[in-house]
Amino acid sequence: MKGILKILILSLILLLTFTFAQTQKPNIDGKLPPNEYPNYASFSNGEFQIYWKIVGDEVYILMIGKTKGYVALGIDPKVKAGDADYIIGYVTEKGTQVLDYYAPEKHFGHTQDEKLGGKNDIPEFSGREDKEYTYIEFRRKLDTKDKYDKVFPKTGTLKIVWALGSSDDPVSIHSKRGYGELKIN
Repeated sequence: MKGILKILILSLILLLTFTFAQTQKPNIDGKLPPNEYPNYASFSNGEFQIYWKIVGDEVYILMIGKTKGYVALGIDPKVKAGDADYIIGYVTEKGTQVLDYYAPEKHFGHTQDEKLGGKNDIPEFSGREDKEYTYIEFRRKLDTKDKYDKVFPKTGTLKIVWALGSSDDPVSIHSKRGYGELKIN
């Protein structure tokens, strides 16, 4: 009987620990402590890395780019880099800036959601730079209900486009870009 009770108590402790880990929100500080993000993808030999965690109805994302300029993530592009929801962040001596953009289907550039009649749906963000990389961390709703934003799914595959800028000007031409998919569990 004592053996069964011990097994039940250990099982309950493991379940509570797992549940707590799944609901623990990442600290938006531009840093990557061990075990903060359970999901990860890397592109172009690590020049663009993305970490994410879904907690409730929000997604927490840390983008790391091998640049001293901007780091950009395009969510769910439909035509090459067009019809995509972009989050672009950069770090200057004045601080970190993270902005919400939209690129139309015929991608000739991107425009801030607010200038199109939408809203900036990035309520919290942080960033930093080291000798080689820019770190941009933020959170947003999975579904912002903004017509210029795409839904970040809880499961499945999400197509992305990413870009790195050689400057902090988010409308300047990128120095590197790529496409990929995130496997969302």
